Amino acid sequence: MAECQPKIPEVNYRNEDWWREFFIKDFAEFYSSLKGLLNAKSALLSELSGDLAQVLADQSKRDLALRILLGGVKDECVEQGKIERGCIPPGSAAHFYRYVLGVGLGKDIYSDLSETTRLVQIIGRKGLEKIGDERLGMLVSSYSSEPPPLGTISEINKLAGGIYNRLRRVIPELESANPVNYDYRDLVKAFEDFLNKGIKLLPLYNPFTFFIQSLRSTPKPYLKIMYCDELFSDPIRNLMSKYGIGLVKILDPNLGISSLDDELAVIGHEDGSVGDLLTRLIWGIYELTYELNQLGYRVNDELKEYVNVSKYRGYLDEFASNASDIIAADVKLKCGHRLSLEAHGGLIRLMDNGRYDVMSFNESCDFRLKKGKETWSDTIDIRYERFLEVFSQLLFLGVAWISKTDRIMMYVLH
Repeated sequence: MAECQPKIPEVNYRNEDWWREFFIKDFAEFYSSLKGLLNAKSALLSELSGDLAQVLADQSKRDLALRILLGGVKDECVEQGKIERGCIPPGSAAHFYRYVLGVGLGKDIYSDLSETTRLVQIIGRKGLEKIGDERLGMLVSSYSSEPPPLGTISEINKLAGGIYNRLRRVIPELESANPVNYDYRDLVKAFEDFLNKGIKLLPLYNPFTFFIQSLRSTPKPYLKIMYCDELFSDPIRNLMSKYGIGLVKILDPNLGISSLDDELAVIGHEDGSVGDLLTRLIWGIYELTYELNQLGYRVNDELKEYVNVSKYRGYLDEFASNASDIIAADVKLKCGHRLSLEAHGGLIRLMDNGRYDVMSFNESCDFRLKKGKETWSDTIDIRYERFLEVFSQLLFLGVAWISKTDRIMMYVLH
């Protein structure tokens, strides 16, 4: 009999070289770029430290400081001596440093705009050549209140650092993943490189992270169909454990027969494991692309890109059709919904918890539970096997996911 082969040929989980290649190449390049960007930002702040009057009086620092603070600001705003948010267009240097990296004058964007207004008024009165004659009491610094992209980058840094610290003893090559030596005078180029390396990690483009995402919260029977029984063999379990992947029950069917409960359970990453951290890192990168897109940058909203892939859209349409006996749902690719779950004795109870806004999936769409053809309900009970039939594919693709805290919740994008 021919050996079972995974339905996704690019997922080569049996081969340890495949695991090592991801961490040594894709992850290491991303981590080096991330650290290089943060180091370059620190070097920039160090270069421009001190009272702004003295910085601007120094010919070697003046152009850099003015590019960060006023680069691309509308001329009419400078001439009028009043800098407001609308004066700083997306794509300008002043916008990038403020709204993406959180660098400016003041503790946050509001105090920064006020201080920048004061700066242009002083420059207008005195001129740049005489500005060093007085102390301005202004500093180029990092905001104490981080704008969303920078907050997301900080979270990405924590998650990537957690993965690095867990695996650097297992993969010695990671120890040599030195920060990229970016030029602090051009953080735009450094940021673009970091972002591109982050996008390369996303499941739409990377078979390894697709594999990790598919283990987030998927019924064990479906994983066996897609990846073969060998996924749960001792050699593979040991290989996964070596690289920090631990799988636990996320949803127990509670059938009363332990062996059957184990076989039919929804499984997912153990909290704090490399698999959990990598899944959260993926979503951090999704969040970053969404935030940049919302700020007006020409960056794809990568979560929307993933769900909009034609074959996944087809799976959602198929889900809406196949589940029409229990759910009425619009598939607009703009909405999210959440359900709480309780499984017992061969049945699973689905309880409507309303819309769930996540990034660009933030519109109101129809998603209702059905009892019979024309009866709507906030709560329905269905056979556990029917639940697996309806949701396994979406859970595997990451278009739906289950989380376990004080309650078991399922989230569905549609």
